[in-house]
Amino acid sequence: MVDARARLFGYGLLLAVCAAASPTGAGAQDVGVRAYLSPGATVAVGRQFVVNVEVTGTQSLEDQPAAPDLSSFAQYLGNSQQSSVRMVNGRTSITLTLQYRYQALTEGTHRIPAVTVNAGGQAGTTEPLTLTVTPAGAVPQTGGTPGGEVSGEDLFVTAEASKARVLDGEPLVVEYRIWTRVDVSSYNLTRVPEPEGFWVEDITPQGQPQVEQLSRNGQQYTTAVVRRVALVPAGAGERTLAPIGLEAQVRVRRRDPFDDFFGRSLFGTGTVSTAVISNPLTIAVDPLPSGRPEPFSGVVGRLQLTAEIDRDAVDASQAVTLTVRARGEGNLRAVPAPLLSLPADFEVFPPEVSESVEPFGPGLSGEKAFEYVVLPRAPGTRTLGPFRMGYYDLEAGEYRFAESEALALTVTGSAPSGPVQLSRGGVAQLREDIRFIHLGVTLRPTGGSLFGAAGFWIVALLPLVAIVGAVTLRRHRDLLEGDVAYARGRRAGRVARKRLAQAHSLAGGSDRRAFYAEVARALRGLAADRLNVAEAGLQAGELERLLEARGVDDSAVSELMACLDHCDRQRFAPPTGDPGEEARILERASGLMSTLDRAIR
Repeated sequence: MVDARARLFGYGLLLAVCAAASPTGAGAQDVGVRAYLSPGATVAVGRQFVVNVEVTGTQSLEDQPAAPDLSSFAQYLGNSQQSSVRMVNGRTSITLTLQYRYQALTEGTHRIPAVTVNAGGQAGTTEPLTLTVTPAGAVPQTGGTPGGEVSGEDLFVTAEASKARVLDGEPLVVEYRIWTRVDVSSYNLTRVPEPEGFWVEDITPQGQPQVEQLSRNGQQYTTAVVRRVALVPAGAGERTLAPIGLEAQVRVRRRDPFDDFFGRSLFGTGTVSTAVISNPLTIAVDPLPSGRPEPFSGVVGRLQLTAEIDRDAVDASQAVTLTVRARGEGNLRAVPAPLLSLPADFEVFPPEVSESVEPFGPGLSGEKAFEYVVLPRAPGTRTLGPFRMGYYDLEAGEYRFAESEALALTVTGSAPSGPVQLSRGGVAQLREDIRFIHLGVTLRPTGGSLFGAAGFWIVALLPLVAIVGAVTLRRHRDLLEGDVAYARGRRAGRVARKRLAQAHSLAGGSDRRAFYAEVARALRGLAADRLNVAEAGLQAGELERLLEARGVDDSAVSELMACLDHCDRQRFAPPTGDPGEEARILERASGLMSTLDRAIR
């Protein structure tokens, strides 16, 4: 067994030699700049590559150069920086390397532009680089940083759908799973594209992923589900689900320059960043058969309607609560409000809607309830319902009607002629009196000293206020340039209002999907900027957890989740025919943004 003290002596000797030589060699060195790619100039789709900008002759830069814009064919992951000192023939060289990590997304040969670096009073520009992106799996890949040894067979992500062919409106479940034979310490989703032509329900299990040991292609893997979504197609045709991107931190053994002399490494293990991408999926969506019944619920699966009232006998003009529930299997969120079959002398107010949806086999199941307040105006025996709604029965392969039972209501007394006050919230007709404005005049004495005049103090203190304002403005600008979290927080409200204004311009147009997507983007972007987290890939459960951790009131969090969920539903739900729906959601989002902004601050 090698004596550890000998190894430590070797390390100390090397450091001492470098330290002794650096004062004489470093100062005379000119600054040089070059760029190169690692692991090479060829990379497979979904894998990670690094643009390295190497600066020699300095250990610091005057400013940090911006990462090259490769958005046309790659996803930016992050950057890092490292420095090294080498001594050759008694001359010490200092090298600073900037590393920009990317994930390749598009096949082809691509140009990486030059990077300009300012260091040591000099400006240096690298040569442009060329990167070839091949189909996934065509090139053996290693980790994204030098020394990483993670192949495509050791770590990958798969996407699997519960059904490859569905009907328009029939739910399916897509599961994204990580497979690894290496030690993954952590991971994060870098790219979560929105499925085009689908209504999306995130059903990813909360908490830590459940880790399993499974066999695939004859190999044993550690695996876990990183994302699970239920999709409901909105329109027939062939749909392609773009792959998601994932970056994992993998523990590997570091290289030790003294291995050949002292045996086992003292450096132990480190981590390297490795990016992977899932396989794309193609889903065939067939149109529903002709002869769709009206009213149609939009449910493709199974549907049951029930109705109930909270009392079966009331006096005239007393409130009655009517609840109609839709239960079954399918996209229950898309079920519209039922058409009410009520007597002509009944007054009905807009319903309160509640819903719950959960995974069920290869699709979804759940319940949606519509709670109405109705006012019978005249005495007599009245019949409410039955209420019916069409759906497509998957098992039977035909359209059917779900129908509730009829309800009997006895109305007694006579219709009152005065104002009506409901015990249940929401509706009240109240007389309003005229409120007169009280006019008063305040008299102040004339005269007084100069120092007691407000104008004197305004003029005297104005220069001091100007100086304080200038200092504050300068500090604000410095924070905007150097503190990312502060800059995002300061601009959050302005960006969110701009997005909401864009949604307002889309209101009333033919593209309902774009309108509701912009409203949801305004709300989610405001929360992400205030919390200083990435908006891309921010799931509803994670957003709710972060808001609660910041102490945001539960009611505000619940209202945000409900509003985002409503926008997701309306993007793919059948048109309601309600011209005031978009105006109400804009007003709701505006008030919620103000509440959320104050709560997070």
